[in-house]
Amino acid sequence: MNSKNDIIAIGGIGGSGTRVVAQILEKLNYFIGYDLNVSYDNLLFTLLFKRQEIHSIGDDEFNFLVDIFMKIMSSNEIITKEEMAYLSKIASNDRLFHPATWLSERLRYINKNTIHNSWGWKEPNTHIVIDKLFDNIENLKFIYVYRNGLDMAYSSNQNQLKFWGREYLGEKNLDITPKNSLKYWCMTHKRMQDFKKQFPNRVLMLNFDRLCEETSTILDSIKRFLGSKQEMRFLETIIKKPASIGRYKNFPLENFDKEDLDFISTLYNNMLDEQKINIGLL
Repeated sequence: MNSKNDIIAIGGIGGSGTRVVAQILEKLNYFIGYDLNVSYDNLLFTLLFKRQEIHSIGDDEFNFLVDIFMKIMSSNEIITKEEMAYLSKIASNDRLFHPATWLSERLRYINKNTIHNSWGWKEPNTHIVIDKLFDNIENLKFIYVYRNGLDMAYSSNQNQLKFWGREYLGEKNLDITPKNSLKYWCMTHKRMQDFKKQFPNRVLMLNFDRLCEETSTILDSIKRFLGSKQEMRFLETIIKKPASIGRYKNFPLENFDKEDLDFISTLYNNMLDEQKINIGLL
């Protein structure tokens, strides 16, 4: 069940600037969901896919989830009794960050279905299941939004590390520290780089720091990726440079593993070399 135009998904580690990219889509007249929070997260996606057991469910069940999501987001089909029973079941148990009462509230938005030719969604955790989503939605494109991993290591938003870190970093008793935050960032970024190589025309790695510094240039790259003919300059006013850019400079680099610092250096033109020399890492 696909709409005729490309479907645009937005994801990234929480705090990376995904909300601004969602606002860009919305202002370009993309429908991004009925049930949104203040961060523009699509909460239907959260209900269906932000589940710690998501990697253990079978392909048939995952396909069933995608069918429900597509039906609600861009069709006028009514949810069946079987589908509603499934939704009620997955909304009935508390999850980390989301109690059952909150999950059940999402069901209020079921069967508001309307056909939308230009649509997409933003939910940071989309990258967790993007490979399976690509298997199911042939006209899906993905914008992965990222910021400097060292700045992200000191963000107050460490929800993804708390939610997925034990699974992805392989530690049962994972400490929520800048060191582990950077490790999670590096692991995720490498995975997205590999995914981009697989699907070069369907994945955009969007550096939010550059969007703030080189706004017109990066907006043009978004325009090309979307295949849009709309003028983008009017969007420049919603893009604000966060004060947290460069905050990593206020902290010592010895908090991190050398391999992660080396990876960051390859992405940011060796910007860390002087600091690494000062603490004896080079």
